[in-house]
Amino acid sequence: MSAVRTEEADSGAPILEAQGLTVRFQGEDGAETLAVDGFSLTIRPGEFVGIMGEPGCGKSTAAIALMGLVRPPGRIAAGSVHFLGRELLTLADGELAAIRGRDIGLIVQNPRTSLHPMLSVGNQISRVYRAHNKVSKKEAWQHAIDMLRMVGMNDPERRVKAHAHELSSGMTQRVLIAMAMSSRPKLLIADEPTSGLDVTIQAQFLDQMWETANQTGSAVLLVTQDLGIIANYCDRVLIMEQGRIIEEAPVRQFFQAPEQDYSRRILATQRQVGGDTSGEAHHGELTDAETIIRVAGLYKQFPIRGSDQKVHAVDDVSFDIRHGEALGLVGESGSGKTTVGRCLVRLEEPTAGEILFHDAALGSIRRAAFVPYRKAIQIVFQDPFDSMNPRWTVEKVLTEPLDLHTDLTAEEKRARVVELLEMTGLDAALVSDQPRQLSAGQQQRVVIARAIATNPEFIVLDEPTSALSPETRVEIIQLLMQLSRRLGFAYLFISHDLTTVKVICHRVIVMYLGQIVEVGDKDAVFGEPRHPYSKALLASHLFPDISDRRVDRAERVTLEGEIPSPVSLPQGCYLYGRCPSQKAACAAMPQQLSAMPDGREIRCWRVTEGDFSATDQD
Repeated sequence: MSAVRTEEADSGAPILEAQGLTVRFQGEDGAETLAVDGFSLTIRPGEFVGIMGEPGCGKSTAAIALMGLVRPPGRIAAGSVHFLGRELLTLADGELAAIRGRDIGLIVQNPRTSLHPMLSVGNQISRVYRAHNKVSKKEAWQHAIDMLRMVGMNDPERRVKAHAHELSSGMTQRVLIAMAMSSRPKLLIADEPTSGLDVTIQAQFLDQMWETANQTGSAVLLVTQDLGIIANYCDRVLIMEQGRIIEEAPVRQFFQAPEQDYSRRILATQRQVGGDTSGEAHHGELTDAETIIRVAGLYKQFPIRGSDQKVHAVDDVSFDIRHGEALGLVGESGSGKTTVGRCLVRLEEPTAGEILFHDAALGSIRRAAFVPYRKAIQIVFQDPFDSMNPRWTVEKVLTEPLDLHTDLTAEEKRARVVELLEMTGLDAALVSDQPRQLSAGQQQRVVIARAIATNPEFIVLDEPTSALSPETRVEIIQLLMQLSRRLGFAYLFISHDLTTVKVICHRVIVMYLGQIVEVGDKDAVFGEPRHPYSKALLASHLFPDISDRRVDRAERVTLEGEIPSPVSLPQGCYLYGRCPSQKAACAAMPQQLSAMPDGREIRCWRVTEGDFSATDQD
């Protein structure tokens, strides 16, 4: 980190000044809706400004309108936007095109809809770079590789040739970040840029954005729902409600004494998540509970098309889950978390290893014979909209598992659908709605209702809160805890959100590059992580705490270098190249998961053999 600066930006001519920006959307009946109402904002060189608000408040619309853009059928009805002294809203299209992508970068929240499905990601980054820089195709291609490496993409020489559908959500988000940063813009407008990223890559990216703004005088406008990001990086924060800015304040003032009711409410909501006590009953003793899932020596490899190489996604993973237990699974993108979850529900076939559900070996059951087990084993995916048929009504979505796995009559199914809606806090009147008519929170509740429709014993929850607003996230967390207590099911909670994992889980598994590196009681893992990777992971998590801002820390536990490729794994410790506590012996010494006296398991010989000194442990 460079020298700490104050929250007040350096004096100088503003990079951007917006006055009275107003955006309207016209409906099919001709009536207009006011989406952004009199939005005014000044951003100075080196400043990091955050915008927060509920979904639909107009924050994203206002952000892209600053570039003279608006999604149809919207229009900019009034206002002015001066960028480096030039009025953007009256520029010709050619002049605007020269500014966008070069002087103003944009990162949007939904990367798959912004990337061309038929072009490799390297091709797309190269084209954007060449549009604003006089370089050869070869130089642009190498620049694309360098940008992917910068945003933490493992094996960038291979990934640069991939198409969007071949990458995870987190990886596609990194591609958009690389594209937006490729020409080092003077103003970066970032709309939820890190919502699909793990905490270590999120911290690296935000560190880099902050450093760039600090060193070059560029500025960042960050649209986010994450109070942790606001607290740790932003100089000022704007709060929007119903299209208007209702509060604007330096970040410290906002956290210490928010002026508006909405501001006070979201701060209280976030603190409720961080220090929630309603989970005490949820975290009761499970020592005598029956083990319902046992995983032993799980491996999963994916062949690479056109090659004899394989991606080693899961490497010798073993754990168990007891009746009623919430087990957290955390780690960086590409660590194998989702693959483990998909193997448990037989959406992926393990390469080796054993998965036992009670006494049944799931891996040896033929797919056709596995259908009855689907009643007892369910999954909730990360994106609720994508996991539902967009043409189906809510009633049909919830009736499908009842049709497949029960003998209920039509009348009993209708009654069960109403019951499921009530259990998940939804109005029964929504039965005739389609997914697109629901909010993100309502969509996720419907997906959870579908998962519990057949009274399962075990549910895999894959990032179920990642796309939700802070208030909605709290609601879904509380819903899951209530349902687990009421229905008694166990679940594997896969997440980047360490705050949520800390609240709702009994135990935590930390994964890195396909391996479990630490597993133990959540209080032990969060209170005193032992594995070097666990330490770095938790140190990267952004808590909404202005007393320990990340940009103000002189030193912190961090990981350097790139994530090794899962195609060509290191010979010894997988973390060796990035570990701040490495020794020469680690390079060639494969690490074993070993039990510790406090009950947890660690994959690090220096920890298990007591080789760390007091200084190393700090």
